Amino acid sequence: MIRRPPSRDRRASARERLAAAVQALPELERLVLSLRLLEGLSALETAAALSITARGVEQRTNVALRSLAQELAARAALRRAA
Repeated sequence: MIRRPPSRDRRASARERLAAAVQALPELERLVLSLRLLEGLSALETAAALSITARGVEQRTNVALRSLAQELAARAALRRAA
């Protein structure tokens, strides 16, 4: 079975859900994800930019990604239930 890629509307909707879930994160977690994933900074570069340790960056990244996954799963469950 060949699966078609999601439609433009579905992709836009997914982007909106992701953006809302990211905005729900605490500020430091949003900053860490933005610097690491969007700007491509290393853990050391991110640590220097935010005046925290590299280990703190790694911890915040892990917490943020877990929180994001949980938030998106909860939103998906609500959509399915509606």
